Amino acid sequence: MRRGTISALLCSIAILFAFPAAAGAHRLDEYLQATRLSLGLDRIVVEIDLTPGVDVAPMVFALINTNRDGRISEAEARAYATRMLKEIVLDVDGQHQTLTLVSSRFPSFQEMSAGIGTIRIDARAVWPGGPGRHSLSYQNNHRPDLGAYLVNALLPKNRDIEITEQHRDFLQRGIRLTFNVKSPVDRSTLPPWPLAFGLGFTVLVGFGVVSRTSVAPRLIQFGLKYVF
Repeated sequence: MRRGTISALLCSIAILFAFPAAAGAHRLDEYLQATRLSLGLDRIVVEIDLTPGVDVAPMVFALINTNRDGRISEAEARAYATRMLKEIVLDVDGQHQTLTLVSSRFPSFQEMSAGIGTIRIDARAVWPGGPGRHSLSYQNNHRPDLGAYLVNALLPKNRDIEITEQHRDFLQRGIRLTFNVKSPVDRSTLPPWPLAFGLGFTVLVGFGVVSRTSVAPRLIQFGLKYVF
């Protein structure tokens, strides 16, 4: 065997030992809980995806299907989602925020058993908001005996909100955010279209493109009076 081939083989083996988790990225014995947080001016939206591994799927299904009939009813789905949200701790500026269930989607037992069944829970909390600097703390305490966690804050859709800092714990069960809410812009000071109208006529007249006698004086005055 050539020296180059031997070196390549040894290098490949070294990489496998250096990154042992890569081969088992999708673990079968964990309950993956991925949370996404979205900040609004008057609410916080929480989206949670729960995916049980094949080995723990029967246990998770049994937690939901309390009457043991092999299917998840709407009442059972709502009860589990509500119970799960009560195990979430969400604080804004040191004040506890209550999460309200918005919607949920549950897979079948067959999908869970195959490792492709993901539970989706959407919730929100209403907060008073207001301009200035704010802090948010999120902690997921649902089934730590089985859970593997992920948590992320989405880029705010509203440009008046800016996330300035974020810190996750080692297990990603929790995250702490610092964000700023800008003061609302006063839109009553000057309408944008009269401003553009007036400035446009001012530039044209100034460069001699349009003479003062060639345009109706009233029309010019209509545009300029909003500028001055």
